[in-house]
Amino acid sequence: MRPSAPAIPPGEVLRINESIVLSAALISHVAADCNIRVLLIKGPAATLVGARPVRPSLDIDVLLQRSDLKALLAALEQRGWAARIPEVSEAFPEHSTTLINPGWPSDIDVHWRFPGFYEKESVVFERLWTARESVELGGRPVWTLSHNDALLVTLLHALRSPAKGVLHDDVTFCLNKIRSSPQVHYDRALELGAIGPLGPFFASLPETRAFDLGEPPFDWVLRTTAQRSATLRLFHLMEIPWSRKPAALWQALVPSRESISWHDLELRDMKRWRQTSFRFRRLWRSLTEGVQTVKEVREIRARLQK
Repeated sequence: MRPSAPAIPPGEVLRINESIVLSAALISHVAADCNIRVLLIKGPAATLVGARPVRPSLDIDVLLQRSDLKALLAALEQRGWAARIPEVSEAFPEHSTTLINPGWPSDIDVHWRFPGFYEKESVVFERLWTARESVELGGRPVWTLSHNDALLVTLLHALRSPAKGVLHDDVTFCLNKIRSSPQVHYDRALELGAIGPLGPFFASLPETRAFDLGEPPFDWVLRTTAQRSATLRLFHLMEIPWSRKPAALWQALVPSRESISWHDLELRDMKRWRQTSFRFRRLWRSLTEGVQTVKEVREIRARLQK
């Protein structure tokens, strides 16, 4: 049985969708004012170019160059937006930052890298930007991915979370679109460094199954196999240089106030003694799940060795 998402009242869905459309227009306007190139990915923009089934979205996702991240965040901060976690932990490196605004019911996810595209970040962005399309959201033209590029993003996002039912439907949707010209999509995936992650998908198509499908990168295997954040942290801790391990380990064991409030923003304003209680419970949970975490690590290592 596929897991289902929590039910959202129809009125709230409508309010969130309206805010998403307005968020898309806002971030496009702010980026243009700052002379920053931004691409809308996933969500309503992908639906408009025919690369995702029609359904409500809960947030807006954009992609930019890492060098433009600070400037865009500063511009949005002036308009009331703030990052959930101001800085990315070395113990758990990420590919995006989530912005929230008390006056808006939806978030903005700002990506500087999209997991699944493993060509150099700047190269990926330039190739996506060159092929971009314009759509209208919130009464304003905004830049988004081309139909073919948006299909790859939809597919990669779905394959990263295979347990989610709605994303399983996205794989079927993409298959029906891609099977009409599989080599075109294979060639594009090759240009963006996505052949490893999409190898099993192209292996299922008669036209591309004999092509070089490569091997999925370590990062992709980790993201699609690990079920616990502790497993991800442990692997990243093992990978970074020894000189950075002490600081990363401290960040993992004693996370910042912003870090522990990632899922519950009320923790950010809690008194210190209540935060300490939460930290001890978090640490105890990590210790009790240690056996399962080590088991996951072994399973991932075995998959990598194959």
